[in-house]
Amino acid sequence: MPTAPAPTLETHATDALFAALETELALGASRGADLLAPHAKGGLERAARHLTQTDGAIALFTGFYVAHAAQPAAETDGPLAVMAIAEALHALGRDVVVVTDTPCAPVLDPLIREAGLPGSTLLALDHADSLQDELNARGVRTVFSIERPGRAIDGRCYSMRGRDLSAHTLAFDAAFHPRSGFMRLAAGDGGNEIGMGALPKSALFTHVDQGQTIASATGADALIIAGVTHWTSYALAAAMAQLAPDQAPVWRDAVSDVREHHRLAAALKAGAVDGVTGQATPTIDGFALSTHLAKRDALFAVPRPA
Repeated sequence: MPTAPAPTLETHATDALFAALETELALGASRGADLLAPHAKGGLERAARHLTQTDGAIALFTGFYVAHAAQPAAETDGPLAVMAIAEALHALGRDVVVVTDTPCAPVLDPLIREAGLPGSTLLALDHADSLQDELNARGVRTVFSIERPGRAIDGRCYSMRGRDLSAHTLAFDAAFHPRSGFMRLAAGDGGNEIGMGALPKSALFTHVDQGQTIASATGADALIIAGVTHWTSYALAAAMAQLAPDQAPVWRDAVSDVREHHRLAAALKAGAVDGVTGQATPTIDGFALSTHLAKRDALFAVPRPA
């Protein structure tokens, strides 16, 4: 039997970098992401490496509908990170599909047009029966869920406060079934999103408020845990400096101050609301954009191996 290659100093340095990135990524919010993150160790590196090495189209899933808001709409967390990733991948010549459901489409559609991406980038569905065929027809090989509700053990979708979202949320979990044929990436911050089923139930039930009810049962091949899911795009941009230096400038530009401010303004103009407050304010999960940009800078400042 062939033996595995012995670890090198470079391997150890890369492992240390990603461990530091994952630790920083999970800090700074209050929903227990820092306690869940150790159970998803290595997810950021696996996801980032896959994005640099794979071919075929990538489907980015997002959209968390805030039905209890005064003006119900998709929340700001999720779509903005998806757009940063979509813009970077598109600039690198990759085929991208942004997948959401009809209630969240009014926010995603203007963001895609504002970014100058093809109109066909958006796949907004009002039923999930055609999802697999749609993805196959577009040549999708990788699915990546970023802040999208996942089905709990009882088959329903829940908010972090235990509200049943099923009447307003199309379940896309079938695309993340282990036998779907896709490479499955996911990112979340609260335990109730697609991908969180990759974590041990003991961790979800212990560290997530109402975890036995709201925790997603849908897993992923690589799971990224963030204090706020929006930071996923920052972590990927920071990771590319190590894994794909030639691509790093594109990723950094995608999360620049100018682009981040522009996306948030465009999302609010389209009717998006903060998922924590339910208000149409220039915030993401209750934090001003300046707080998010400070997290971006902290991730970029994580020391690279010499």
